[in-house]
Amino acid sequence: MAFLDFARWDLPSLAAAWRAARPFPHVIVDGLVAPPALDELRAAVAREPHWPNRGDFYEMMASADPPAHPTLRAFAGELGAAPALDAVFAITGKRVARAEVRSYVYLPGSYLLPHSDCRADVRRAVAYAFYLSTADSISGGELELFQCKTEHDEIIETQSAALISPAANRLVLFDVSLISLHQVREVLSGGRVSFSGWFYP
Repeated sequence: MAFLDFARWDLPSLAAAWRAARPFPHVIVDGLVAPPALDELRAAVAREPHWPNRGDFYEMMASADPPAHPTLRAFAGELGAAPALDAVFAITGKRVARAEVRSYVYLPGSYLLPHSDCRADVRRAVAYAFYLSTADSISGGELELFQCKTEHDEIIETQSAALISPAANRLVLFDVSLISLHQVREVLSGGRVSFSGWFYP
């Protein structure tokens, strides 16, 4: 089964939305895959081993990188193939060569505190999240974007600027920069299931 059909994407409109988005470039693509494909991905994630993933500012469950299940590997392969990379370039203006794909499960109490994905030792160009969970299966877990005030390349003030719900079959692409501050709000009930990662040059 093929998961991604980029012929359905209105790339000029998505590129315009990316450029106009605030507080930093991002775009939302709803209905990423057909319903049968979404069901197949959900079933595969349910069979994929996930392990506790904890750090100073995050707590969730994560799969291996890349995932082990053949269906998830097939999806990851499409996300890193030329049509997807070309679509990301058309939308963001950033030429990318590969994608990193893992699946994540946020159970009640899981979170990801405000941070930027920008790291000097890792070249990340565009971040993404693709949601599998349904609206009635989760409370909380929104992707929150922050407006940042900087001084001498240091963030000195932040303000919540956008809140994106983890709606099923929704893909969010967003810029990776020093000021692309974001977080995943704490999951209050249910489970937030997603694929997340980055596109690299």
